[in-house]
Amino acid sequence: MTYSDAKMIAMRQSAVDLNCEAEDFISDKNKVVLSKLNKGRKRYITETSFCNLVCYGNACVASVDVNIKDFMECFMQKYDGRYCLEQYLILDEEFKKYGKNIWKSESFIPDIRRLVIVSPDFDVNIYAEDEICQFYRDKRFSNALGYKEYEAERRDVIAAVGRSADGQIMGIAGASNDSDTMWQVGIDVMPEFRGKGVATALLNILTAEILKKNIVPFYTTPWSHVASKGVAVSSGYKPAWVNLAWW
Repeated sequence: MTYSDAKMIAMRQSAVDLNCEAEDFISDKNKVVLSKLNKGRKRYITETSFCNLVCYGNACVASVDVNIKDFMECFMQKYDGRYCLEQYLILDEEFKKYGKNIWKSESFIPDIRRLVIVSPDFDVNIYAEDEICQFYRDKRFSNALGYKEYEAERRDVIAAVGRSADGQIMGIAGASNDSDTMWQVGIDVMPEFRGKGVATALLNILTAEILKKNIVPFYTTPWSHVASKGVAVSSGYKPAWVNLAWW
């Protein structure tokens, strides 16, 4: 699976999530569609969006509530897709009237050519599905784990756990089955072990395990979290899409 293959899978998933076509993301024209809960959407999407904008680098697609469709169509005609999201302050001001709050994120997928499996100088064990619940008593890993048992629809499906020589958990990288084709990954490293390459090593190893299953792992972080983006890049990931949403 190449980066291009993974990106196409991601665009197809986004198309289901937003209620558009995958080709809309590579068009030269922005598009506004009505939000809909389609079958096959990411499992954390449980309600229609008020306004959700996604851009893969070309056109921007907005999946919106019917009450703002006309406003968004007028707005989207004014800007090139690559710069549309930079005008978010205009949208944020408008959507305050509806009591909505903004969420800005960037998502990464693996660049297979750069994914070199590391050999860390600490022990790493891989856990699957029902084995992961043994870590649920420890609530320090909320980025890596969703703390949802294996019978839940969206649940933790695989985790890479790093331990020091004396058996301490240094960090956990985990993934949830957000859709049938894409799993979201997250990482938590204990403060005393940060800055030592633990996050990069665990995420790198977890990514390789997921790719073996022909699933695309993706890593999402807030726009402003520079350190988190650095972990993604150093682990072999590459920016794929950006997202603005008001809920």
